[in-house]
Amino acid sequence: MSRAHLWRGALAGYAASRTMDVATAAFYRRQDDASRAREDEIAPGGTLVQLGKQLGTAVGRDLDDDAAGRVGVAVHRTLGVIYGVLAAALVRRGLPPLVAGPAVGAAAFLLVDEGTALPTLTAYPLVSHARGVVGHATFGLAAGVLLALVDDDDRRRRRR
Repeated sequence: MSRAHLWRGALAGYAASRTMDVATAAFYRRQDDASRAREDEIAPGGTLVQLGKQLGTAVGRDLDDDAAGRVGVAVHRTLGVIYGVLAAALVRRGLPPLVAGPAVGAAAFLLVDEGTALPTLTAYPLVSHARGVVGHATFGLAAGVLLALVDDDDRRRRRR
């Protein structure tokens, strides 16, 4: 994979990750109070804060909620970039961008969101899982569209 394709995938993944956050935040605002309270019981401060706290503990640090949240967001963005690179690699191997992006988004949902939450899978309200589906579908579509735009531009340049 060329350096240009790597960067395009990374940028598409970053932008798709930010787009995903907008979608999931809008979805969360529409959730009822009971489902939000249940989520907060399971993961006080949210899953990214809990992730940050777990990573802090793993390296011997007790992070406050703000620091843990920053760590969690950094991991979330890094995963988004990695997913974008994976989608770009699939496009480079011939998969259409609007297939590659959603495929990677779906895999991320299944492996990371649901796979890492197996011990608490049934504890979360169904609407929490639905928010994950919406978020990762948004990620996949955004990444696919962005990669399609640069892929079309690439093809036009090669024709010249």
